[in-house]
Amino acid sequence: MGKSHYVVMVLFSVLFVWAFLHVTQSVDKEKYVEITVSAGDTLWELADQYKHEHQLSHQQFIEWVMKVNGRSDDRLIVGEKIVIPVLKSNHENQLVANKP
Repeated sequence: MGKSHYVVMVLFSVLFVWAFLHVTQSVDKEKYVEITVSAGDTLWELADQYKHEHQLSHQQFIEWVMKVNGRSDDRLIVGEKIVIPVLKSNHENQLVANKP
């Protein structure tokens, strides 16, 4: 093999390791808002309700919630607590802005 093949192999290996670490990196749930599910709540409606506090599509919001909360389906149970992709600091600022 030539020198260029080794360079390509090393670059590919580094990229693979970076991608693996990036994907397996856990989310610090303490930084995000935790909500209690109410009757009639759906992930789609929650994505819409908090749309001004996150920059995700509805599908990205749902996938994030499912991944971070370790869920295999998108059905919500009344009274359960879930973490949503809204930073606590952004949420608090939004609430302050809404006050008269």
